[in-house]
Amino acid sequence: MIGQLSLQSNDLDFRYLPSKLQASTPGYAELRAVVDVSRYYAKGGHHIVFALDCEGGQGAYNPHCGPIYRHGDNLFATARGVIVLGDGTVMYERWNGTFAPELVPISNNVPGTFDPAAHRCLTVRVRGHYAGGVSVRIRSGIGGPVVFDGTLTTAAWAWPGHMHACVAAIALGFVAPKDTGCTEQILPRSAPDAELGFAAFSRVV
Repeated sequence: MIGQLSLQSNDLDFRYLPSKLQASTPGYAELRAVVDVSRYYAKGGHHIVFALDCEGGQGAYNPHCGPIYRHGDNLFATARGVIVLGDGTVMYERWNGTFAPELVPISNNVPGTFDPAAHRCLTVRVRGHYAGGVSVRIRSGIGGPVVFDGTLTTAAWAWPGHMHACVAAIALGFVAPKDTGCTEQILPRSAPDAELGFAAFSRVV
């Protein structure tokens, strides 16, 4: 999928990738993306989300208490994946449909400081193993040097027979529907000029 995310609408945008189906349990789910960050972090974008195994949607029985629609789709309720913050922090996140998602930093095995905003674009590979564990590798540009490489031990993840991945972008001015009567208010917030171009695909192996 090739597209662009814009934070013009309530500091949040996301796109789902086509679902992957498989009868037997695969070893891992993978999301690969090239993201153009040249007009993202410098314009107020806070972090980029690379989510695997997305299920459900926002509604009455989760923290946001109302749907969050973009491009005709509702934001997922449960998933696991990686977020890349503008300060170079990379974290594993497990969204579980409650107020307390799991957030764990991933250590970088590449010497030096990782500064995502210093690169025009990044090539990102995220793998989530169904027996447990996640890994992320980020290169500068397309085929450039590895600037981030890390792994983290996580709990096993049950294979539901399909895998839905998502690329998302968010800034700190996002206002949850729970704060506006459970109906999202689509307004420009803190980063209306932030844009993230991307090309991405997902697979199960």
